[in-house]
Amino acid sequence: MVSQPYSSNSATQDPTELNSPPLAVAKTASPEAPASRPSSKSEQQSLLKRFWWLIPLVGVVFTVGGISVVRLRDAASEAAVVAAPDPLTVQTVTAERGSIQAWVSSEGTVQAVRFKHLAFDVDGDITYLANREGRTLRAGDPVRQGELLAQIDDRTLQADINQAEAAVNEAQRQRGAATANVAQMESQVASARAQVAQAEAQVAQAQTAQNLAQTELQRYQQLFSQGAISASDLDNRRGTVQDAGSQVAAAQAQVRSAQAQVSTAQAQVQSAREQLQATDSQIATAQARLNQAQVALEGTRLYAPFDGIVAYLNIRENEYYSLQAVSSQLGNYQELLSRVPIVVIDPSEFEVVADLSAGMGDRIRPGQTALVTAGNGATQDQIQAGGNLIDSAQAQGSVYAVNPAVSPGNRAIQATARMASGSGNLQHGASVNLWIAAAERSDTVVVPLNAIAFRDQGAYVFVVNETTSTVEQRPVELGLEGFDQREILSGLQAGEQIVTVGQNGLADGATVRVVGDRTTQGGL
Repeated sequence: MVSQPYSSNSATQDPTELNSPPLAVAKTASPEAPASRPSSKSEQQSLLKRFWWLIPLVGVVFTVGGISVVRLRDAASEAAVVAAPDPLTVQTVTAERGSIQAWVSSEGTVQAVRFKHLAFDVDGDITYLANREGRTLRAGDPVRQGELLAQIDDRTLQADINQAEAAVNEAQRQRGAATANVAQMESQVASARAQVAQAEAQVAQAQTAQNLAQTELQRYQQLFSQGAISASDLDNRRGTVQDAGSQVAAAQAQVRSAQAQVSTAQAQVQSAREQLQATDSQIATAQARLNQAQVALEGTRLYAPFDGIVAYLNIRENEYYSLQAVSSQLGNYQELLSRVPIVVIDPSEFEVVADLSAGMGDRIRPGQTALVTAGNGATQDQIQAGGNLIDSAQAQGSVYAVNPAVSPGNRAIQATARMASGSGNLQHGASVNLWIAAAERSDTVVVPLNAIAFRDQGAYVFVVNETTSTVEQRPVELGLEGFDQREILSGLQAGEQIVTVGQNGLADGATVRVVGDRTTQGGL
């Protein structure tokens, strides 16, 4: 059978034939051709069953392609946006030259430079409190130096004083008698010495007469041997020599008697002097007892040590005062203040005592600027609201002393600052914040703290170019840090405009729109 080509009416064939494989085209136009179509449809169905998975695959391909087209379109749109971004809104300040202080702060306690705890030295009933216009003394009342403020019953001590004064007077009387006795004994010594001298003169006179008698006796013996005189004359001359010897012996006895009187008188003088010394000791003992009684009497009275005011008053009239009530609280100062009878302060000058970290010992020195602010956190709130530290200070002064010893308990050093102004704003015993300028520098570039950005472990500022309205991310070297400012050592000049708000979205070269500009007149 010869195969026939497709005729012109082949266009009227079943569309399924057009999709059939080439084998169907080779069919002849024999009368059996119509019977062959069912076979062609079954083949198509078989093919569809074999390649059904191509249909969802084609759908997936079209879906992915559509999504890719949309993404490419969006990416192109975003690229267009980045290429032409809107300016970022920022706020700026102008860097300027000024002074800056690096502050160290700590809680401290206010105390008057001059204050005195007044306490009685004895136990007893309180019989007197100073009068103020018909009422007794109260806390807050002014006092004058030397004014009697309070007194304890002193009758017993006054009796002791009277007794001691009587003892002193008696001892002084005895001393007067002992002094007179010494003078009398010394007079007797002088009289006895005069008698000794007189007796010694008599001895010398008797010895002279004796010598003369012996000379005469010798001459008489020569004359007797020559027969010029009689034996009776020689015997008479011998009697004269004997009489002269007796007179010498008598005079010598008188000398010895006078010397014995001198010794006796000297012994009496020594005894009188010892008695005088004993009376002096009695006087000293009596005077010591008197002084002791007077001191004890003073311990019953409290006097104002200087002009000031009463800060604490813990006693009342007719109340019993006990030393034990105060001495038992010596280790607790706050409790002691509620027990000590009176505390007087001078309100004209205050100081603040504060504990600082031991590591600050080499940074804090006498003479550094010191400020005092309230101890309730109001300072930080006020500065954040636009104030500064100096305006917030209740008082200003300088460091007076720094104790180099480290306390063993909290490992801290103690600093004392005395106030030169603002003492009227302070109260003795109040808790405050003490600020010390540990370092100060003037005529240096300063910027607000919020102008500094930290990126990649470095410090930067964003400097605005006013001509191009762009920013430059510039690295800077930092110096002292104040309460709300920072010193710039290098990388920035005074007068340049820097960003303070809006740094987070900035990059080097970004276009900005400035909505606020101010100078760095922040707090210290």
